[in-house]
Amino acid sequence: MKADTFNAIDRLFAPMQMILKIPVYQRNYDWTEANVKRLLEDINIVVQDKKPHFIGAIVYMESQNSDLGMPEYLIIDGQQRLTTITLLLQALRDLCGENDQRTADMIESFLTNKYSPDEYKIKLKPIKSDNIQYEALLNHKFDKIDQEGHVYKNYEVAKKTFASWINAGVIPQEILNALKQLQVVGIGLKKGEDDPQVIFESINSTGVALTNSDLIRNFLLMSDHDQDRLFEDYWLPIENALRRDNDNYQLDLFFRQYVIMKSHTTVAERKVYSTFVTLFKENEYTHESALQELKKYVEIYSSFFVSRRIFLQ
Repeated sequence: MKADTFNAIDRLFAPMQMILKIPVYQRNYDWTEANVKRLLEDINIVVQDKKPHFIGAIVYMESQNSDLGMPEYLIIDGQQRLTTITLLLQALRDLCGENDQRTADMIESFLTNKYSPDEYKIKLKPIKSDNIQYEALLNHKFDKIDQEGHVYKNYEVAKKTFASWINAGVIPQEILNALKQLQVVGIGLKKGEDDPQVIFESINSTGVALTNSDLIRNFLLMSDHDQDRLFEDYWLPIENALRRDNDNYQLDLFFRQYVIMKSHTTVAERKVYSTFVTLFKENEYTHESALQELKKYVEIYSSFFVSRRIFLQ
C-alpha cells in the first residue's frame, strides 16, 4: 500500500487514456444536494484565495485493461467524491458553450477518452444503475435522465451555482483552476498484497456514512471473482425490490429483520452487519448461497411491503 497527496483532477482525470471503474459492490451514488452545496462553498473560497483544498481520501487499485492497453483504476473508496467532481466538470463544460471553447475542450479531455471505442469513451464507469444516468447526462440525452435522481439534481445544483459566479464576473477558467486545486490523499493498493475489504471498512470517510446494506453488499461481492454475475443475478433484484427514492431505509430494515430471524434474538441496528458476518461464517455460506437465500426472503418480504402500501391507499 502506498499513500500520497495529489491533485484529484490532474492525477485521476489527466488528459490521457484511462478508465476509472466503480465496482459493483460499491453503494449507489448517494451524495445529496446539501453535500454538493457544501463542496461548492469550499470551491468558492478556493476561487478567491487560490489555495489547495483537501476533500478526503481516495482508495484505488491499479491494473491494466488488457483490451485496450490502458491503465484502469478500480475505486475502492471515494467514488462519491470522484463522481461529484465529474458532475461539476460537466456542469462547467456545458456553461462554457461556444464562448470559451478552450476551457470546454480541456474539460472534455478530463471526462473522456477521445480516441477510444464508445464502450470506453467516458473515463468514469459508475455501477450499472448510476451509469445509465451518468452516460445520458454526459451525452446530453436529457430525455433518458431521471430528473429526481442524485446524478441530475447535483449536476443542476452545480450548473446554477457556477452560472451565478460567471454572472458575477468569474470566468470559467478560474472555476476550473479552483477545481484543479482539490487535493486528496490517494491510497494505492497492490493486488495480492493488500486486503481492500479491510481497508474499505476501516476508512473513516467524511462523506455519506455507510449503511448496513452498503456493508453487506461490499462483504458479499468485493472479494468474489464472479462479482459482476452475482450483482446482476442477485443483488440488483434485491435492491430493485426494496430501494426507494434513492435511499436504503427499506433495505436496511429488511437486513435487520433477517438477522433477527436467523439469530433468534433481538439485534441492535449497530450490530446488524457484524451479526450478518457471524451468521455467514457459522452457516458456512458461500457468497452465492447467501445471496440466493436473501433474494428468496426479499421476494417474500417485498410482497408484504407492497400489500401494505395497497391497503393503506
